[in-house]
Amino acid sequence: MDHDLSKRQAALATVFGFSQADLAVNRSGELSNTQREKLASTHFANTRFAWIAFSIVFGVGFLGFCADTLRTGTFGTKTLSVYAGVLVFFGLILWGFTAYYRYQMKRTLLDGRTFAVKGKIQLFTRRNEKLMHRYFCVNDHQFQIERYDHFKLLQEAGLAGQEAILYVSTPRKAVLSVELKT
Repeated sequence: MDHDLSKRQAALATVFGFSQADLAVNRSGELSNTQREKLASTHFANTRFAWIAFSIVFGVGFLGFCADTLRTGTFGTKTLSVYAGVLVFFGLILWGFTAYYRYQMKRTLLDGRTFAVKGKIQLFTRRNEKLMHRYFCVNDHQFQIERYDHFKLLQEAGLAGQEAILYVSTPRKAVLSVELKT
């Protein structure tokens, strides 16, 4: 029985990326240093990706503007103003999202707190249009599992219906660790 529990606990640690040391710190209501670094690096990687995507869209738009200028043979202020307006509009939206998520990340790191959610683990799949979304849930706290192999690992470990304590960061709601109850 103890072997099954450690196997299930290892599956949770693999999927959510925590160690026993992280779990021990989370029990005291704090974020571990490893988790702080992971939260910050994930945020900066996502921000970098967003700005790269924006740059690609900017570049394609600029090429379209240049192609239109060459096609018409004139340097149209109307085309330039539309291009600049769309660029500024999307740039402000991206900046707003980036600033909001950076604020959430900073609050999470400054607060450094976790809260425990006790209940039974639920694993389920929801179909939206053509996409399948897989979820890990304890009580009413749902977290999407991005990778199918991770979801399959949780299923094969027999975690559905197991009593657990889920440690979640605040205010940015992210799974930090999960402890199975014996």
